[in-house]
Amino acid sequence: MALGQFFSQRFGYGVHALAYVAKKPDWELTTLPELAAWLKPPWPQASATYLSNVVQRLARGGLLRSYRGVSGGYMMARPAEKVTLRHVGEVLEGVAMDRCSLSLDNDCRVMGRCNIKCMMAALEEDYLKSLERVTIADLGREIIVDLLPVEDAEDRQTQTVDESPAEASEPSSADPAG
Repeated sequence: MALGQFFSQRFGYGVHALAYVAKKPDWELTTLPELAAWLKPPWPQASATYLSNVVQRLARGGLLRSYRGVSGGYMMARPAEKVTLRHVGEVLEGVAMDRCSLSLDNDCRVMGRCNIKCMMAALEEDYLKSLERVTIADLGREIIVDLLPVEDAEDRQTQTVDESPAEASEPSSADPAG
């Protein structure tokens, strides 16, 4: 199993989208085309359609606020310090701690007497608790949100939102998407 297979592509898109939106000033909206353009340099095959679906789920789940119209876009629905990776998982993946791992529905014939389910539930709860320790604000602190054409992405100097071009003096090998 390769590193990162515990997280779905939907989860990856969602976490990156939230970190990007959280990095921007509170009054500044993020549009889908802007977000898709930011994801293209590190993920050239990133699907704008799939991104749109994920961002809509985040809005319906209360993590993003959507504004319609010509000057519309998205912003955080609550402070990024209050949004954990567990929240993202719950909104995008759904979390059902009572579901039987052998059944396609919630029907478990030996509910409460299965030591495997009890052990798996304990591991899942520990995993979810570990996701609670990481906030979107934690992830957003390190990402780079400047937008340059894809062909310039490899040659650029690191520049974060709160740096002016004159302040960004050292190149960085950091991945723009976190």
